[in-house]
Amino acid sequence: MEIQLGLFEAILDLLFLRPIFFVGLIFVGVSLYWFLRKDNTVPKIKAVVGSILMYYFLGILFRNVVGIPTLNEFFRITGFGESIFNPNVNLIPIVGEIDFEFMLNILAFIPLGFLCPIISRSYEQVKRIALLGVVLSLAIEISQLFTLHRATDINDVIANTLGAIVGFLCFRLCVVIFRAKGKHSDSPKVDSMRFLPALIVVTAFIFTFIS
Repeated sequence: MEIQLGLFEAILDLLFLRPIFFVGLIFVGVSLYWFLRKDNTVPKIKAVVGSILMYYFLGILFRNVVGIPTLNEFFRITGFGESIFNPNVNLIPIVGEIDFEFMLNILAFIPLGFLCPIISRSYEQVKRIALLGVVLSLAIEISQLFTLHRATDINDVIANTLGAIVGFLCFRLCVVIFRAKGKHSDSPKVDSMRFLPALIVVTAFIFTFIS
């Protein structure tokens, strides 16, 4: 029973976000309201749910999975007289068999590739999802140069990008399934929501850093 309770508490702790993240959520909500006012053709429920889920996912990812540095961590490290710059870099791509950590990194980034095209039509292209995966992964790996127990690894960039692409393919599969059951309506050419996914990523990153 104690082991089960310990596991349950660990899962709850993993899924928990600190109150400071709700300030970021308010900022995302205001931004979403502003974008939706510019274009009344955007499905509001889809945009709102997708944005909230993406912000929550990124908060969990940044703080509890990939572990980007935080201000508290910087204060703690400098308090012990340690340097905040602790490079541990691997620039050698995959050699040999794919390990369990590589597969976990793929799984961790699947929601990114799935949620971005839900929020913005501009991300209904695999090249944009791949680019976002690469840029975000590089930002994470560079930030880990300033942590004590994390490594900056090119394999993480590869796995994260693959995960985002897999998530996008899952989105496309859902589109094929659900659009086959109903009429397809052409979307307007101008996508007023095109900047929102990047804005959510930056907001989650900033509030993870100051948390």
